[in-house]
Formats: sequence, structure tokens, C-alpha cells
Amino acid sequence: MLFSLLWLLLGILGVSLLIVIHEFGHYVCARMSGMRVDRFSVIGIGPVVWRIGTWKGTEFVVSAIPFGAYVHIVGMEAGDDPAQTLPPIKEGDPAPLVYEANDPYLYRNRPVWARMLAILGGPLANYAAATVLFFGLFAAIGHRELVSMKTSAEVSETAAAAGVLPGDELIRIAEQEVKGRDPYARISATTRAHKGETVPLVVQRDGQEVSLQVPINAEGRMGIGLERGQVKTTPATWAEAAVFGVTEPWIKSWQNLQAMGSLFTGETKMDQMSGPIGIVKSVAKAAEKGPGEYVMLMAIISSLLGLFNLLPLPALDGGRMVFMLWEAAWRRPISKSVEERIHGYGMLALLGLILYITVRNDLLGSYFK
Repeated sequence: MLFSLLWLLLGILGVSLLIVIHEFGHYVCARMSGMRVDRFSVIGIGPVVWRIGTWKGTEFVVSAIPFGAYVHIVGMEAGDDPAQTLPPIKEGDPAPLVYEANDPYLYRNRPVWARMLAILGGPLANYAAATVLFFGLFAAIGHRELVSMKTSAEVSETAAAAGVLPGDELIRIAEQEVKGRDPYARISATTRAHKGETVPLVVQRDGQEVSLQVPINAEGRMGIGLERGQVKTTPATWAEAAVFGVTEPWIKSWQNLQAMGSLFTGETKMDQMSGPIGIVKSVAKAAEKGPGEYVMLMAIISSLLGLFNLLPLPALDGGRMVFMLWEAAWRRPISKSVEERIHGYGMLALLGLILYITVRNDLLGSYFK
């Protein structure tokens, strides 16, 4: 029980750290481009519970909900005009700072390039963190290539009736080798090619190969949860580690863009996605397996956090970039009220989607299998 809580804590801390790095990127780039940043919650969101101190006009605080972080760039939100920031936490605290609406150092009054830099700072910080993590892992341990997948504890009644057990390592499906480079893609391609069929499945269990007959449903799924299996490690030079560190975040991003695209073609279902709770659980499982697995998953999630925020969707960094690209191209901005309304609706939709995935997949997933 104690160790389970420790792994869970490492999962929460790991994901929170990546969010802090994202917000730190926004903070650094906003300050570099001459903007006022009046608050940086380095730990948590929600009401402030501890003021750490103030440095160059930015108050560093700890907030009540100890997950994630946030940066407040003055003039970025519609409610900042006129900006009355740093509200007193309790009666008797100093009066809040007040900025004029025409202050040239407010976000909305800065040039387009400066605003773009401030927005891109978060995703770029995540990609930089992923590069450092991939490089460190590669240099210290070597090239780690996943060559097999194992069944997780999530095995449907149909698969269990066919004899599949948690921990089975998948070797062949329908006479196709699925153990080797990029095993998850091999498994997915093979099951999609045999939708609605019952196929031979060879797994390795307790050091011996076991042959089974497993049905694949009309969606191309066997009802088996998958987790990382055997990892092949080969030594690497520092130069190879540097190349790997730079390229791997973008390779992971491209692979996940393809996975997102498969949602629209129906090849990937919504119930295969994870919300914040599922992500934390995955990081906790990786921590339990060892430092290498933990660092690897942290690097992958950092890449995905950078990618996700660059998507051109309202409320995300990429969505804000769309409006600034419009402004740069047409030499005039879209109405601020219209933009804020779009971002507001986008945020509600995004929070609704995250809530749905969290409840549907992370909390009640077993009831829908």
C-alpha cells in the first residue's frame, strides 16, 4: 500500500512538473518580449495559499489545488482592462496593483511577434524538456527500443474466455509476427486486417509459447489492454544521444498526430483515450517499473503536452496563434470580444471533453468493456 501511494505521488509530481515547465516557458518568453507578468503560481491552481515572494514585478505563489501551475500575463484576458491584479488574500493586505489600459507593456499592446513568442514559449519549453530527458536517458542507458507488448490487467470477458491472461506477451496474431520494431503498430494493423474473425494468437507465458484462438470484433479489437513489454537496449555514443534527443520528440509528435487522425477515420475509438487521471496512473506504473521507464514516459508526455497545446483549437496556445497569424496577414486584429468569446466557448468544450474522458475511460472504463 505504501509503495502504491509512492508511485502515485511520483505520477502526480511528474505530470505537475511538466505543466510547471510549460508555464515557465510562457513566463520567460513573456518577460523577454517586454510584457508584465504579475503572478506565477509555481505549484497548483485556484486560490493563493502562500506568497513566496516578488521578483521583478512577478509575485511567485503556491495555490490551493496542488496540481499544475499557471502564469498571469497582464492584459491577456478581457478582464484585465483595466487590470486589477494581485487581489488581497485577506483583509489588511496591500491594495492590488492597477495598470492603465494603454500601458505599452500589457500583452494586448505588444507587437504581434512578441505575443507569438509568449504563446509559443509553453510548448517550446515542453519540447526542450523532452529533448533533455531523451538525451539523458539515451546517454545514460543507451537506445531503448520497445519490441513487444504485454496484456495488462484489463482483459475483457471474451478474451479471458479464450484463455488470455494478464502479463501474456504477444508473439503472433493470425500467423503475423507482432514482436519486433514498433509492436503496437504491428498489433493494430493485424487486428484491423482481421475484423470479425477468430484468429490464432501465440503468447509467451512463463517462458513458454501458448497458442490460443481469440475473436476480433467488428472494430478490430481483441478486448485486451496493452502495456509495454520487452525493451531492447543497445549502447549509444554522446553524439547519437544528442541526435536522438533532438529528433525523438518530433517523431513522437508525428506518431500521435497520426493517432489523432485515426479518431476521425474510426480506427481509434474515444474510449482508448486517457484523461488526467489515466495519465497519472500511467506515469505511476512507469515509476514502479524503474527510473528508465519513468523518464521515458515523462519525455513522451512532455512532447505530447507541447503538441497538444499547438493544436489550432480555441483556448489552446495554437488557437491563439491562429488569431495572431490572421492579424499579421491582414494587418488588423479580430475583435477582442469575439476572440475571447471563441476562446471561452472553446475552453468549456475542452473541459467538457476532458471530464467525459476522465469519467468514461479513467474512472468507469471497466463498466464499458
